[in-house]
Amino acid sequence: MRVGRVLVGAVVGCLALAAAPVASASEDLLSGSFQVKGPNEVLDTWNISNLCNVIETGCLANVTSPLIEGQAVYQGAHTWMMRVIGQVPVCPDKTKTKGAMVFVWNSQTLQGQVTEIQQGNCQMTRPGQSQVPITLVPA
Repeated sequence: MRVGRVLVGAVVGCLALAAAPVASASEDLLSGSFQVKGPNEVLDTWNISNLCNVIETGCLANVTSPLIEGQAVYQGAHTWMMRVIGQVPVCPDKTKTKGAMVFVWNSQTLQGQVTEIQQGNCQMTRPGQSQVPITLVPA
C-alpha cells in the first residue's frame, strides 16, 4: 500500500506543478511613451496605447509619433509588428517618400528592427531597402 500512496502523492505533486501559473504575459501589453533608438541615434518617440485588456494574438495597439501613425499587432511569443505604408519617413534625412516601414519588436527585451523600403526617390539615394536594429526605451 505504501508504494501506491507514494505514487499517488508523486502524481498529485506533478499535476500541481503543471497547473502552477506561468509568467504572466501582461508585460506584453506595452503602453506609454518610448524612445525608439537606432544604432547611433534616437529615431523617434512613440506613444503606445493598447486596445486590448488581455494579451492574445491579434491584439492591437495604436502607435503615434511626430513621424508616423500606425497600429501594432501582437503576433504571439512576445512579438509585436507594425506596418506603415504610403508617404513615410524612409529617406536618410527622415523626409517622406512613397514606401513602407515594417517594425518588429520583442515586448520583453524591447529589441527589434525596422525594415525601411523606399519606393519613391529620396535626395541623393535610389529606391531600396534597409534594415535597422531598434531598441524601445521607456521615456
